Amino acid sequence: MKKPRMILFDYGHTLAWEPSQDYLKGNCRTIELAVENPLGITGERLHEISSRIYGELFAQLRPLDLETDGLKLDGCIYDTLKLKFDRPLAQVELERWRATEPIFPMEGVKGFLRLCDSAGIRKAIVSNLSFSGGALIERIGEILPEFDFEFILASSESVFRKPSRRIFERALALAGLEAEDCWFIGDDVVCDIEGAAAAGIFPVWYRSPLKCTYKKPADHSPRCEHMLVESWDELGEIVRAL
Repeated sequence: MKKPRMILFDYGHTLAWEPSQDYLKGNCRTIELAVENPLGITGERLHEISSRIYGELFAQLRPLDLETDGLKLDGCIYDTLKLKFDRPLAQVELERWRATEPIFPMEGVKGFLRLCDSAGIRKAIVSNLSFSGGALIERIGEILPEFDFEFILASSESVFRKPSRRIFERALALAGLEAEDCWFIGDDVVCDIEGAAAAGIFPVWYRSPLKCTYKKPADHSPRCEHMLVESWDELGEIVRAL
């Protein structure tokens, strides 16, 4: 095994821990930000409508490994409901996400990122996410402000979502590297580990002891060659030995 030239990181439950998700709270925050609401839409009603529309779209796109552009979908929903705001929708989206989900850096991840910097290992992020790439950049900056990533790629900006080869191939093209030069670190067996392996990238399965709040544990181990680690310190020891 050789030291990677770049590590591609998953975001949720890999770099960031999200102890809770409350989409109703997020939609209530959206209503608080509305400066015009002639139909009297409540946070509860917006949550009901948004959940239904997002759910319908997810049911059609996710089996095809395609992603929703949530920022544009939000605009469609808000226009239909005659909601108006005094700020760009990107700011409304960010405020909604902040209200929906607090985030914290995973324990030990900062030490590992510092190790990458000292070892000359380049860093980037590839995340399955219907929130916009701009919002993801903002949230990464909230929890890891002292670190630079060469690019932060959200599936909402790419049409394709992991495990599609296309989003991994885009990341490699942005990096200017071959697949064998990179590792991909993530928590999702299918999207991250099997998806990266199918694209020729060596996958590291980060299996955190913390419970994920938005998806069930995998029902099988990765059906591909991979490395399993359960802490960033453990992975750091492996990298130092290379």
